[in-house]
Amino acid sequence: MKQIFWQELKRSIKPFQAITGTVVRHEPYGVYVDLGLPFEGLIQITDLTDKHGLLGTKDFPFIGQQITAVVLGFKENNHQIWLGTKTSQLIKAIEIYGKKSTVP
Repeated sequence: MKQIFWQELKRSIKPFQAITGTVVRHEPYGVYVDLGLPFEGLIQITDLTDKHGLLGTKDFPFIGQQITAVVLGFKENNHQIWLGTKTSQLIKAIEIYGKKSTVP
């Protein structure tokens, strides 16, 4: 059943659609986001910001913070939704979908 929902979710969400969720966990490689779905979102450290240089957990959004990210893709092996919060990614979402790019 979960596999069927995963396939349906992938068909319904398009690349660079915006999605809102809550930061639930920090890891050295990125941030996990609760999207209100059966699958977690993951923002890898390289997709957090357009800033150059090394980032650490001090640069991460706070746990419990609500954020808007864009869908970059899907990680099949973990059933995770790959997200990004770079300004350049958010601008691309608006260019593609306008301001109403949010996933329902």
